Amino acid sequence: MMRRQRLSCFRCRICTRFRSSLAAAALLCSALLAASGCAAERGAAGSAFQPATPHVLTVATALVSAPGFWEGNPPTEGFEGGLAAALAQHLHIDHVAVVQVPFAEIVDGRLDGADIALSQLTPTRERERSLDFTTPYLTAAPGVLVRGSVTVVDAQDLRALQWVVSRTSTLTPIVMHQIRPTGAPIVVEDRTAALEVLRAGRADALLLDLPVALGLARAEPERFRVVGQLSGGEGLAVALPNGSRNLEIVDSAVRALQADGTIDRLVSRWLGKSPDDVPLILTEGVTG
Repeated sequence: MMRRQRLSCFRCRICTRFRSSLAAAALLCSALLAASGCAAERGAAGSAFQPATPHVLTVATALVSAPGFWEGNPPTEGFEGGLAAALAQHLHIDHVAVVQVPFAEIVDGRLDGADIALSQLTPTRERERSLDFTTPYLTAAPGVLVRGSVTVVDAQDLRALQWVVSRTSTLTPIVMHQIRPTGAPIVVEDRTAALEVLRAGRADALLLDLPVALGLARAEPERFRVVGQLSGGEGLAVALPNGSRNLEIVDSAVRALQADGTIDRLVSRWLGKSPDDVPLILTEGVTG
């Protein structure tokens, strides 16, 4: 099993620009809110964000590095890296710490003490027994990631491919019941193992959330292409420990970052090709 690793602690750069104004606000809140202390960690919803470590937003993720989502060493860049920094700024938190936790542990609600998890997580009924989820920050159709030499035109082509699937992925049932490959897929534990199989040429295709597939194709264009997307989609959301008192304020922060265009800018910066430019492959009515 992947060993937990504390990967980084970095200062929110935008927050640093406002250090003087935050200090003034801290003095003011000390005078007005002596009972509750400094309100530097108060959010737009008016409730106080309560981090596990003072002045630090601790984020759990399973995939580092994850092209397009977590990049750099320490992993301060990428879509979810940028989202973590934007959330910290919105919550008036000075630092972000990133902790690597195996995906199976995250979906089981074990975040290794982190305040939130950002790991391309899709809310499901089963996962909601162990985690709380915010409003989705992205809506993602299933995207077909293939090795560079593979050509796909239609659903019949999809069925003929050698697929690799993950036991922990919510997209595996789509491969099995919607695409319905003619040959048995290779089954592995998680996405990391699935990508290793694809890179080694043992499989032709892997179904991923479209933004994730686009990030991989952007990072490794000599290896991977995104040849299509399927109909439907699922949301990717911030996860919090079950029963977290921070759910409402983090949900409000996600909505604010959607409304002010921050999330759209992060998509454009880190995920490259627009999902609208990826052809739709219809699988309904395909017979075996």
